[in-house]
Amino acid sequence: MKKIKYGVKGMMCTACVAHVERAAKSVFDGKFTVSLMTNSIIIEIDDGENADALKKRLARALKKGGYQLVDGDRRQLEEKEYKKRTRNLLLSIILCVLIMYLSMGKMVGLPQIGFLASPAPSAVAQMALALIVAAINRKYFIGGVSALASMSPNMDSLVAIGSGSSLVYSIVKTAMILAEKDTEVAHAYAHDLYFESAAMILALVTLGKFLEERAKKRAGDAVMALSGALPTEAVVIRDGEELCVEAETVAVGETVVIRAGEIVPVDGRIIHGEGSLDESAISGESIPVDKAAGDGVSASSILKDGYIKVECTRAAGDTSISRIITMLEEAASSKAKISRVADRVSAVFVPAVMCLSLLTLVVWLIFVTPAMAFKCAISVLVISCPCALGLATPTAITVGTGVGASRGILIKSAHALETMRGVKYILLDKTGTLTHGKPFVTGAYGVTDEMLTAAYSLEKMSSHPISAAICSHAEERGLSPLAAEDFKNGVGNGLLGIVRGAPCACGKPKFISENGIDLHEQVVDFEGSQMSVHEVIHRLAERGATAVCVAYKRNCGVIAISDKIKESSVEAVEGFRRLGIECVMLTGDNEASARSVAKEVGIEKVHASMMPEDKAGVIEKYKKIGDGRVAMVGDGINDAPALALADVGIAIGAGTEVAIDSADVILSKSSLLDVLSAIDISCATLRTIKQNLFWALIYNTVAIPVAAGVLFPAFGITLSPMIGAAAMSFSSVTVVLNALRLRKLLNRRG
Repeated sequence: MKKIKYGVKGMMCTACVAHVERAAKSVFDGKFTVSLMTNSIIIEIDDGENADALKKRLARALKKGGYQLVDGDRRQLEEKEYKKRTRNLLLSIILCVLIMYLSMGKMVGLPQIGFLASPAPSAVAQMALALIVAAINRKYFIGGVSALASMSPNMDSLVAIGSGSSLVYSIVKTAMILAEKDTEVAHAYAHDLYFESAAMILALVTLGKFLEERAKKRAGDAVMALSGALPTEAVVIRDGEELCVEAETVAVGETVVIRAGEIVPVDGRIIHGEGSLDESAISGESIPVDKAAGDGVSASSILKDGYIKVECTRAAGDTSISRIITMLEEAASSKAKISRVADRVSAVFVPAVMCLSLLTLVVWLIFVTPAMAFKCAISVLVISCPCALGLATPTAITVGTGVGASRGILIKSAHALETMRGVKYILLDKTGTLTHGKPFVTGAYGVTDEMLTAAYSLEKMSSHPISAAICSHAEERGLSPLAAEDFKNGVGNGLLGIVRGAPCACGKPKFISENGIDLHEQVVDFEGSQMSVHEVIHRLAERGATAVCVAYKRNCGVIAISDKIKESSVEAVEGFRRLGIECVMLTGDNEASARSVAKEVGIEKVHASMMPEDKAGVIEKYKKIGDGRVAMVGDGINDAPALALADVGIAIGAGTEVAIDSADVILSKSSLLDVLSAIDISCATLRTIKQNLFWALIYNTVAIPVAAGVLFPAFGITLSPMIGAAAMSFSSVTVVLNALRLRKLLNRRG
């Protein structure tokens, strides 16, 4: 399967989204997602399916409804559209001011221009200006009429009918003015002109969309910032020469040269040099990381100092940062369950508003003048906009996932964001999740510096992880290795050699015993008590630690090796407890090791010695309890089935790619504290979505009756179409601004 993304021009509200979805269903049986936030459609097709043929069918289906399918660089297209909308808005406002001057200038005491003070010339001038405004904003009429013709009316339809009706009504009145010989009657007709309303409706709707687009851009700042983190050029070595090429042309296997201050253009592995890299774009961690030959680097990292050559392992379109950008865009396009409220309302909203407008016209024609009936009917059309409903969910989700990404928390979908809030059980893998996932020296008993130096001299010649731990410990103690002779590697058991003329052995207790050391006779100090090496080994085993014996010059000591608990794990478990979330440990390690770690971090329930299918079984068990959702946090291949089965799968970012692909949330910093942050982001985002939906629904509940004139009999209050258009635009902008408030709130907490 592969995903293809196209832009969709012309979408303005949830009714538009519904129509695009219906059009897509008519030509495509597969999975797809339509997003009002990003004005796009993402389709999933089989690798062998003809994408060009599908695109043509989809383009034809959308064109019938007044929408246009576009491809290419979506951001460039959006920028072009943004500039065009800005130009049209400015011109529309200038023309509207002139129309207002001609229609209302005399009433407010403004000086009149000679012949334009007469009804006929003024009406003709207003008509000409209003028609120019209509031509500038013709997309509303084209889209609205097309949607009506396909029996799928949308916001364009409401605007087109509202503005178009005012325009046609006023043109008819202008014709009557031109035909009328009586000046007083012509002046009376002039009071029934609605050219200013027709033009102002279009200008205010365009202003609202302009402000909305600006706010939506700010809501998507995280994605834009990530996109801007990728360089457009790269320096590669081809035929022995350094060449500056477009970054997207760098192929896997090519060598890229990066100098201090430059951005890494591709994912790769350092093959020459060393340097300090700022990886904050991906990890959210601002402290630079020192790297040398053999270390991996990610696109968007900044080489703060040094000089490196990198072998490309992932080309431009497949880098980690590209995947993150795609993930965020897909999250913005995906739908949370709560958005179904807006979808159900929007499905019938526009047709219902059109019927209500017609009813308003008919009712008021019975009781008041045609002019007032017409004004109320038009006001109902233009004040009723489902844009706010359509933007309520995606704007908040875009902000929430964007804030998460800036902290190194990658949330793949709206569903995951929504589900995090209801987690009651969190199942935690041990190795690599609660712990660092690699061996450390946690204690040394009866091992002098001389013995440790001898052990270091042997261990440095092995690539085993335990050897690396002992070497690191010796380096921390400020020791230096010596030359070792007659080195022998008893693979999986231990190491032998001669250091400074004396035999040295390091390894498992059995290996040391087989080389002539009696572990029962060797006595060492263990936490203030004298006991045999054999007994120390037994005590360490009870704690889940691995014992490495060091024998040198007939003396023997024990080095304790175990996986260290992450500093953040204890704090995170306590945080889960405060939120009422029960923690459970799942691990393939033995019972003793598991219990030791669980006790240290404060977890009571432990499932040890588990196979991958066993972990999945435990997930099923907790899901059946039924009083809350289940989250699984893991990092290894053996965690993948459990991550996929859980209500929310959370992968530690330093883990395997299989685990990351199976997860709904990825923690690039590999800290459990970020799970707490993800839950906080989820709660705040869902709260904002509910606020947005509430205000959007309340707005329409209150605004439509007022526009229909329900206050007129008691208070004499009616709304002009211009006020209705302004209120409609304001409602959409308010919803997006509320989502931006969410970002400020989360950033203060972060």
